[in-house]
Amino acid sequence: MTPLVGLVRALLLALATGVVAGFALVKLGAPLGWAVVVALPVAALVLLLARLPRATDIAWSPLPAHASSATSGQASTLAGRLEEASRDRDRFLSRVRPRLRALAEARLRQRGVTTLAEGRSLLGEDVYRLLTHPDAALPHPRALAEVLDRLENL
Repeated sequence: MTPLVGLVRALLLALATGVVAGFALVKLGAPLGWAVVVALPVAALVLLLARLPRATDIAWSPLPAHASSATSGQASTLAGRLEEASRDRDRFLSRVRPRLRALAEARLRQRGVTTLAEGRSLLGEDVYRLLTHPDAALPHPRALAEVLDRLENL
């Protein structure tokens, strides 16, 4: 996930905040040692906040102009989430892949197969790799459609 601010900019912001906090404490009469002791956690907190991931950002996208049914809003939401997952591998690994994996496992259970490893030949090597390999990434839309078709036809 991408952080709110780059590392260099976050370090500079934290340093500046720490210096300002320490300077303000010295001007208020605090000894230099105590000013440094108090300014360090302030700088660390600013650094932590600046490096927070953007996972909580909401991607607002307008609904289609001609919404003909309730599913069109759901389809646009799904398209937006898949587009986010194509840019952010962590999002794919934590949100999209578990759902694809659950779908594959459910389809395999209908055929009497209990694990993904047992159903490897039914899934195909590319689908199995997408669902299990730690370095897997969201495929291009056409390849993803083929994966979903293969899961649907199980």
